[in-house]
Amino acid sequence: MRRLAGYLLSFALGCSVFGQGIPPNLSKTIGTTPPDVKFVDTQGRAFRLSDLKGKPVILSPVYAGCPSACIVISRSVKHALEQLGLPEDAFIIVTFSFDPKEGRAEMASFQKTHHLNAHNWRVAVIPDDQALFQMLDALDFRFTYVSEQVKDHPNLLVFLDSEGVIRHYEFGLEFTPAQLQRGLRIARGEYTLWERVSDWIFPLGALGVLATGTWIMFGSRHRRRQGREPS
Repeated sequence: MRRLAGYLLSFALGCSVFGQGIPPNLSKTIGTTPPDVKFVDTQGRAFRLSDLKGKPVILSPVYAGCPSACIVISRSVKHALEQLGLPEDAFIIVTFSFDPKEGRAEMASFQKTHHLNAHNWRVAVIPDDQALFQMLDALDFRFTYVSEQVKDHPNLLVFLDSEGVIRHYEFGLEFTPAQLQRGLRIARGEYTLWERVSDWIFPLGALGVLATGTWIMFGSRHRRRQGREPS
């Protein structure tokens, strides 16, 4: 029974939607509009989110010096989008550094190394520190320093609708085509109420299985203990 409880606990943890770091408070962010701060891409071209209106936008906060997670995230998004085969003019991706110490050179190297070269993929920085933290606050994206080089951060994508309003977050490390398709459909207002409900059925079912298994385990131990007590 103890082994069963261990399996159930591992299963529930495996179903966790959040990656590392402090997860954002979605009740604070969904339905809000991030500040229209200035980004500068690796080619030196300035743009704002308002310039991208008319299409869904995927925001991917990373940092170029990341030793693991940001690399996996960016590569998995690239591969997932290739598998989806959506036209490049259907949406825009903005991968930007949340590290105020990084500039265009670091992000250009990140872009080149990981081949983030799609026409609709902008790799950028927010050069003004105050504007950067305004953006991170609007996304409720919080990171902490593990060391001078390594940062603990949430692993996520943020989906904006064609008017620049935050509509959805996807969490994880290796993103799948299904996750990106879901996020884009939500951003386009195509996701049905039943689909939203269905997204919660499996995690809630997993918690129910965990709770039942835990109750059975402790109930069995309690009965064995009572059986051993002298009358």
